[in-house]
Amino acid sequence: MNREIPVPRYYQIVHQLEKFIQENDCGPGEKLPSEKELEVTFGVSRITARRALEQMERRGLITKRRGKGTYVAKRWEKSDFPKFTGSIDGLFMIGRGGVVKEATMEEVPATQRIKEVLGLPDPIASVVRIQRVLLLHGQPYAYHQNFYPTWIGEKIRREDLYEYPLLEILEKKLHMPVLKVDQVIEATLADTEIANSLGISFGAPLLYVERTLTGKKDMPVGFTQTYYRGDGYCLSVTLVRTDMRGLKGWRPPAPPS
Repeated sequence: MNREIPVPRYYQIVHQLEKFIQENDCGPGEKLPSEKELEVTFGVSRITARRALEQMERRGLITKRRGKGTYVAKRWEKSDFPKFTGSIDGLFMIGRGGVVKEATMEEVPATQRIKEVLGLPDPIASVVRIQRVLLLHGQPYAYHQNFYPTWIGEKIRREDLYEYPLLEILEKKLHMPVLKVDQVIEATLADTEIANSLGISFGAPLLYVERTLTGKKDMPVGFTQTYYRGDGYCLSVTLVRTDMRGLKGWRPPAPPS
């Protein structure tokens, strides 16, 4: 039980039980710890332990038998969600083959951070926000949230959101070339909205990428936040020994000539 992270204790118990069922290949009917045992093991209240089991019962993962205990309801189904291995740019390219499951576009109040990122003066109170959920092999894999100054956002057609990547809409539809991209990559956890959109559990790990798009005359033209399922990406790098000026280090191998 990690009390330092902003994830509810009941969900941490759910996560540990799911991990136990998966790693031990528990089948239907196998017994799990009781509320009392969870209370002692994790140092939580009976209410917290009960809420964790109720959460799993609602999802059909366990059954509770009065006076007998808690049991696995069904065998864990291993996800066949594809795992991408390579550079982060490779993940973006794979995204071009994704299918848009749902898309929304609306004018919303601009937060102070959005104003700063897009270089908007304080009197400007709103921006256009576009939210999209992308599918790959029939499963949600990315949640996109884009912000544009209203003078750009109002030119984007809703029907194009289902047909083209937003970068392509900017450059080919609106004729606004993007000349520079500032990118930040972090690990984060799924909140309720993103978890529901991607079909994952609250607090599940995510790969978070934010990008600031800059056009001509060093003018910001968009700000993008993308959340990728953590079980769908793996960075794999090969390094070889190098000896430069007596200092041994590591570097990627040279490309074939």
